[in-house]
Amino acid sequence: MTRLESDYYSYMEFDPEHTREVLRHYVPMFKDRDPVLELGCGRGEFLGLLEEAGVKAKGVDSDEGMVDKARADGLDVWCGDAIAFLHGDPVPGPYQGVFCAHLVEHLTPDQAGELLAGVRRVLAPGGRFVAVTPNPACYAVLSHDFWRDPTHVRFYDLPLLEFLCRQAGLEVEETGTNPANHPGPPPEYLVPEPLVHPPVDNLVEQAMGRLPASLDHHDRKGRVTEHHDPEWAYQLAHVVKELAGRLHETTEALRELRRAHDKLVQGLYQSNETYVVARG
Repeated sequence: MTRLESDYYSYMEFDPEHTREVLRHYVPMFKDRDPVLELGCGRGEFLGLLEEAGVKAKGVDSDEGMVDKARADGLDVWCGDAIAFLHGDPVPGPYQGVFCAHLVEHLTPDQAGELLAGVRRVLAPGGRFVAVTPNPACYAVLSHDFWRDPTHVRFYDLPLLEFLCRQAGLEVEETGTNPANHPGPPPEYLVPEPLVHPPVDNLVEQAMGRLPASLDHHDRKGRVTEHHDPEWAYQLAHVVKELAGRLHETTEALRELRRAHDKLVQGLYQSNETYVVARG
């Protein structure tokens, strides 16, 4: 047994309410599927959400500090190794649902295979298994968030997790990302919409419409006394319209560059976690 994870959570001051908001996304997946077993239940946030939803559940965690906190909240939690629990005799099932959030990344591939084989062992026929894990396609997770936890071992992306589930005899039903855990890129990484002024062409046309009258000189009685050749003005208008067209092309290129930049940034900052849903 250990207290490393619970000590780490306390040191980092992880907000349990934020954890609950993120985990709430998975509660409907276990509607009418009790009893549910949560592996690596931690402080019991998900167990509490299931209880609120009227779903009977119990949890397993190897961290004594986490177990003490969950039990203090009146939750049914066993302190011990999840893999050993799943392969114990007698079989501690069957369960209509098995859930684990941010557990597999603490395991080697061999241990992950053992875990999933154990899930298949305790899961009732047609029961549902949901595994949640950090998303390696998210730049923030890949570059620093994942490595802050001293108990993390490796990433498991969705194709690998699907493969391991199938190897264990579980039928994958769905995969996805959690929209409740998608903070997106930092605002300062996004480019503001370029300022676009009214088309210059319109201004040129308005000015040219007033040109003939402006070139005529009138006496006090309103009679035209002198008329200037407007050719120079039309040439100037042509130059201005040409510049306006090039400015418009530059503006559109800037917009395309902004859209490409935002797509790149949004692609880097995907949802922080992915999940796979499988059936026993």
